Amino acid sequence: MLDSRLQKHKGVLDPLEVVAGEISDESILLCLDEFMVTDVADALILNRLFRQLFSNGMILVSTSNRAPDNLYEGGLQRDLFLPFIATLKERCVAHQIGSSIDYRKMTSAEQGFYYIGKELSALLKQKFEKLIGEQTARPQEVEVVMGRTLQVPLGANGCAYFSFGELCDKPLGAADYFGLFKSFHTLALEGVPIFGLHNRTAAYRFVTLVDVMYENKARLLCAAEGYAVELFQSIVTISDAQQMAPRTSSRSRRNDDMDLCVDNELGFAKDRTISRLTEMNSREYLEQHAAMLAEKQLSWEDGKENKNKALQA
Repeated sequence: MLDSRLQKHKGVLDPLEVVAGEISDESILLCLDEFMVTDVADALILNRLFRQLFSNGMILVSTSNRAPDNLYEGGLQRDLFLPFIATLKERCVAHQIGSSIDYRKMTSAEQGFYYIGKELSALLKQKFEKLIGEQTARPQEVEVVMGRTLQVPLGANGCAYFSFGELCDKPLGAADYFGLFKSFHTLALEGVPIFGLHNRTAAYRFVTLVDVMYENKARLLCAAEGYAVELFQSIVTISDAQQMAPRTSSRSRRNDDMDLCVDNELGFAKDRTISRLTEMNSREYLEQHAAMLAEKQLSWEDGKENKNKALQA
């Protein structure tokens, strides 16, 4: 949203001030869910933007997996970001909402669409073909953002089939995934691996993919090398790594931790991803998905009927 607004005012002496004014004119309350900072450009711009918003009377309500002092921890040029943290603490009241219960994991997950093991492509395609019914799956192309397109290897009846590499090993991002789920409500994903240092970038994309699917209430048909928690067992935060038991002389650190990935952002995000994968495979979630499809189908049929009536008139 901010990028598009800044582009609109390209050439203005201080487009950020203009954008802050526009946002303030449109609303007095800004709610941000799961606030996080991962990019140095965002870190540098946030202080100026929010100082202007706050001075215009904007009220901020936000959730985050991190306390203000831990935002952008270990990030590039973090010293330039610290004034924003000071502003945030000055203008907002931080509440720690701690709970030992993850309510998303309390749903009745029964592995209806999550298959574990290698060499499962035949089973996955069989399940995929059952979902698309009598339609024939073919390669398709969907528009994602700014004229870009995404190639779908197989698609039919609102269902898309991808290998993990085609969707997470390529330079794709949230905009591409959002574009995909504008056209498809179900994703069959083959070959989700165990994550570690060797495929950290792909793990980031998988986390983003799951987030986008969850927000769109999409259905996931998945073949993976392990349970959701096993996929991320080699991903740890710096704090996790420091608390690990020291190696004894009889154990090789190199062999033990050869694929251990110490990454704060990914380490924090993994719990959310595990939780969402668990919920997405639950009976409750799949029933909600089915209800959503039924509502869309009814809306489409009503629209078609109204159009026919208009043509007859």
